[in-house]
Amino acid sequence: MIDDAAWVREQSGSLTKQQESVFGSPWSIADTPPDFIERLTSSIVGVELTIIRLLGKWKISQNQPEQNRDGVIQGLRTQGTHQALELAESMEKYF
Repeated sequence: MIDDAAWVREQSGSLTKQQESVFGSPWSIADTPPDFIERLTSSIVGVELTIIRLLGKWKISQNQPEQNRDGVIQGLRTQGTHQALELAESMEKYF
């Protein structure tokens, strides 16, 4: 457990940058009022884990209605990245 606001801010910033990088106008934590970020990060306790094994499951909205799956596929196609297009194609083949 890591109860360190600076560490949480750094991790949150890195994760946000990674996840937002695929968008044309990526959102940044810097776009948020500093007092809000302070309140938020003071409420978060970080956790650092050592991964010793991974067990995956193919989860591609198969439990969702067709309309929801179609929306996911369209959203992936809109992103246009190689990974998103590859996943959209896999979903279409599966369903």
